[in-house]
Amino acid sequence: MLAKLPSALNELGGYINRFIEVVGRDRWFKRLDQLEIDQRKSFFSWKIVADYHWLEMAIGFQADVLEKEGRLLPELIDRLILAALNFAATTVEVYSQLSPAGKLVLEGRLRDAIKAETGFASLYLELDLAQRLMDHGYDVQFPDMEGTARFDLLFSRGTFAAEVECKSLSADAGRQIHRKDFYRFMETIAPVLTKYADLKRQEVVIVSLASRLASNTAHQTRLFQATASILLQDGSPSIVEGPDFRLERRPCAEFLARAPFSDQKALFKACCAEFGPNIHVSGGVNEDSGCLVVMRSEREDDTSKPMLGAMRKAADQFSAQRPAFIAIQEHGIEAADLMLPHVRRRAAVLSYALFEHYGAAHVNATYVTGLGAVVLRDGYLGTPAFAIPNMKPTFPISVANAAPFLVHLPDQDYAAAIGAPLPAPNISFLPFDPQHDDYRDLT
Repeated sequence: MLAKLPSALNELGGYINRFIEVVGRDRWFKRLDQLEIDQRKSFFSWKIVADYHWLEMAIGFQADVLEKEGRLLPELIDRLILAALNFAATTVEVYSQLSPAGKLVLEGRLRDAIKAETGFASLYLELDLAQRLMDHGYDVQFPDMEGTARFDLLFSRGTFAAEVECKSLSADAGRQIHRKDFYRFMETIAPVLTKYADLKRQEVVIVSLASRLASNTAHQTRLFQATASILLQDGSPSIVEGPDFRLERRPCAEFLARAPFSDQKALFKACCAEFGPNIHVSGGVNEDSGCLVVMRSEREDDTSKPMLGAMRKAADQFSAQRPAFIAIQEHGIEAADLMLPHVRRRAAVLSYALFEHYGAAHVNATYVTGLGAVVLRDGYLGTPAFAIPNMKPTFPISVANAAPFLVHLPDQDYAAAIGAPLPAPNISFLPFDPQHDDYRDLT
């Protein structure tokens, strides 16, 4: 199928109600009502909704604007809202061209997404990538939805055809402390932090867990009680230990003296430098008082294992009869993060392990992007990504055959398109050394 989305805002707005009808009007508004209730509970509940359900909220917000104003207003459009509108339009266009069986599958996936903790993330990747392939002039089919194959997309142009399997990774994949669970813990202790502000002290509480943070707030009771005690009780010790946690209270001045409290990124960077990179930070500090809560686990995160597992599963879903591409979407990274050397190196090490050790020679490249990692320039929306090509694929192809996956953009041009400075020179140079410890550890 081929579908061309309109660029005019009013034409995009015409898809909103059609999208809601495909999802199911009662189902859609019931879910939106619940998300709106959730985000009003507290800052931390708002953060969960903003991180995991921005797409639903963006479409819902524009649906309200459309109903009240009779049109969409350009001054209320940002990059995420435009991405959400494009998703709604692509969903409608794809749905209209699917077979009756395919329509039922897409309806089912939309029903599942509207209830899922990760929202529309998985379907967003598949439809966004399909639309970008169609924008490049490829005919795109949906074999998995149509029940004809196990991979997501078949794209073709002329005599060329290739397969794509999409895998969306949660921001919590492989992490000991899940973002939602941390925010729920912070919501529980919010009244404690409010009382603490009256003490006119500036401190940080470092919460070190033996392993995971329990997802059930009832199981966090002992940790909550200890945190309240160390903050509010007169004469409480600066260190409190429990069976599976350790709390330490320290003055902010010890490590945050040079970090401006109003700069959240600088504050987080200072905390990472002091307490390690795999931390969660929340709370509030100003010039007079406040408390930051830093949570970390003594057990290391391993985000590589779920990514490699997703790649291996994807490789098994292809026909192995034509070129194939694996699209990986990571939740929780921004467009600029796709330039970070450690992000690219990890993807390269895992991809080389897939191609070389696990024998996935039929995969021509892995392709990495981020959920919501979109850029808006001159009115056009872009979804940055990078690809790790297989140097010895079973089905060699030219770059022109699969340009959206294989065309190389110089580093400086890539940075300019994203609108962020290069974090290091030669970010595209990813040497492959099968004897390197990083590679051997995976195999």
